[in-house]
Amino acid sequence: MLDFNHVEIKHRLKNVSGSAQAGQFVHVMGTNGSGKSSLLHSLAGLLSLDKGMVRLNRQDLQHYSLPQLATIRCLQEQQQQSMFALSVAEVLHFFSGQHGLPEELEQALELKDFLPRPLNQLSGGEARRVLVARALLQVWPAIERGQALVLLDEPNQGLDFKHQHLLFQLLAQICQQNNLVIVNHHDLNLCQQYANQIWLMQKGQIVESLRSLDSISNQALSHIFGCGIQCAIDHTGNKIFQTYLD
Repeated sequence: MLDFNHVEIKHRLKNVSGSAQAGQFVHVMGTNGSGKSSLLHSLAGLLSLDKGMVRLNRQDLQHYSLPQLATIRCLQEQQQQSMFALSVAEVLHFFSGQHGLPEELEQALELKDFLPRPLNQLSGGEARRVLVARALLQVWPAIERGQALVLLDEPNQGLDFKHQHLLFQLLAQICQQNNLVIVNHHDLNLCQQYANQIWLMQKGQIVESLRSLDSISNQALSHIFGCGIQCAIDHTGNKIFQTYLD
């Protein structure tokens, strides 16, 4: 569904290549400044490449018009845009159009209680949930058809534990509908629990492409993230990652 070859952007990305298929839940991990956001913006077709190519459904992104892309690809950006004094319901109605706010989206992100409230009076975590909903609504018809590319830049930023899991469960369900979801974030435990494809980035490059964190050593992870990483096994047999400074 998506492939990119020898992508380069000066000071951002260095000869980056990879691919992902419909139904995958890809987690992009790495330190600040490793190129995660630049990669997502490149895959969205929103950055000019110095070299290389990004293809969606075997077609160069440059051959899509922006209106075409907007119906099948969404990007939730890391930085919040200016908060206008519109209500949450008004903002989401603008992006949902005729198909309205899907009940499963409203329930998964627990939006109902603050739909009447002005967007600029929400907490950071509440506003983040609205931004994610807004991005998903843009391509919801494509999601229902199993034809969407969903790109989310740190969608769990500011969310409490409960809403992080509700969000990632929703995204996993979207993947099960044959859509491709790519997120970047900094939580190894969420990655271990939900990802079925992982790209680890360092200095503008994808240095590891994995199905699971089980296939990489703690020493290698420590090198990529620049801090100590160790793991324990919980009562269900799953790994729990802990970080520390050497």
